Amino acid sequence: MKHSEPEIKGLHAVVLIVKDLQKQKRFYQEVLNLQLEADYGDAVFFRCGNQKIALFAHSHHPEGSKRLAGAEKGISHLEFRIKREDREHWDRKLREVGFHAYGDNYEDEDGNLFHFVYE
Repeated sequence: MKHSEPEIKGLHAVVLIVKDLQKQKRFYQEVLNLQLEADYGDAVFFRCGNQKIALFAHSHHPEGSKRLAGAEKGISHLEFRIKREDREHWDRKLREVGFHAYGDNYEDEDGNLFHFVYE
């Protein structure tokens, strides 16, 4: 019997680095009517169905801002949902093939960051 590889269960969040956090916060809250879930001053999280969308000021995530390659705005990172017991598998696999970035963060072929959130 072939052992199946652990799977990514879904997208937990998309994190955007924004030019003007207050304007973007108003847009997502007042225009799109998304529910504000958390506000950390320089980062906010909105509930979007079963996922989240987060807005970060450049100051909140310097490493993500660096990876924008000079752009003022863009995707900081993705967050994928996995089973907690699969964490070691993914960490080992991504390190072995050279996609570990720093801490618990990894990168794809273009250097876009992502990390895992556990179910």
